[in-house]
Amino acid sequence: MADDLMLVIDHRETRVRMDSRALRIDRPDSPPEHVPLGLLGLVVVHGSPLVGCEVWRELAERNIPAVVQPARGRGRAALVGAALGATIELRTAQHRAAADEAAALDIARRLVAGKIEGQARVLERLDSTGESARALRELQATSLDRIGDATSNAVLMGIEGSAAAAWYAWLGGFLPEPWRFNGRNRRPPRDPVNGLLSLGYTLLAGEVLRATQEQGLDPALGFLHGIVPGRESLILDLMEPLRPSVDLVVIGLLDILLPTNFTHSARNGCRLNKNGRAQFYREWAIARSDWPDPERLAPPATSSPGEPAPTTGSLPALCRRQVERLRASLHPYLPRDRTHG
Repeated sequence: MADDLMLVIDHRETRVRMDSRALRIDRPDSPPEHVPLGLLGLVVVHGSPLVGCEVWRELAERNIPAVVQPARGRGRAALVGAALGATIELRTAQHRAAADEAAALDIARRLVAGKIEGQARVLERLDSTGESARALRELQATSLDRIGDATSNAVLMGIEGSAAAAWYAWLGGFLPEPWRFNGRNRRPPRDPVNGLLSLGYTLLAGEVLRATQEQGLDPALGFLHGIVPGRESLILDLMEPLRPSVDLVVIGLLDILLPTNFTHSARNGCRLNKNGRAQFYREWAIARSDWPDPERLAPPATSSPGEPAPTTGSLPALCRRQVERLRASLHPYLPRDRTHG
């Protein structure tokens, strides 16, 4: 789509304001740049540049989400999106489906299964013969079998948590030095791989937020993740089947980034330095436009040597597809006297 451009603002001295229907970006010692709003799909802000209130208003009105990263790596990134708008029929269906325990559990089962199946496909592509991979493959198969018998979200979250822990344990052993790590950690991440995973998942959340609001769904009401004040549970839900593709992209980035692209501190954890962020966002933008589709990954035995991972066209398109699937499952819960357009 023409509105899928990602804009990264990563200089403290930068000033961003509206200029007609474009963002005007001013930096010291550089001529001003103009970015038409019609081209934007996601804005990423690091630190504390000066962004005018009129910019945030225009982004919200046009459903262009922003991912606002903390200046020093501590604290959570903020997702800034549009208001809910007037799509009350679909949100009504969403709330009705969430209140139907059987329907909500079925949706939650599909989300967890999608994540584990995606991890299994990435595993087959990267490590089809290793001993640790065989053990993980067995656990994944067992987990998928258990999903159908899960009687609650608590059971599902337990299955997902065990599979995720095994996945990250395998990944830590699979990655070459100096990229090995000892499982998932965050807030702040304590090693380069966890730093990249956290950043990748945060950017994914921004993409899913945009697709969710385009379709008129309520980001706060999930089916797998419960209601927590201030948390966009539906975004976390819809991210689950997409996380394995982020992992695959991060693994590829380790062939490009260097350990010197990261800084380490007890307070702020491990984070990309300015040069590292520039390199990361260049590569992420390339991958974002030609994203690996976790549902179409073929193992090495059925793909040609050196063949790239099958793609879905773009990460925004994959996020839209995820949301459209959920929307289709809500159709029986639409108000009977109205048809959602």
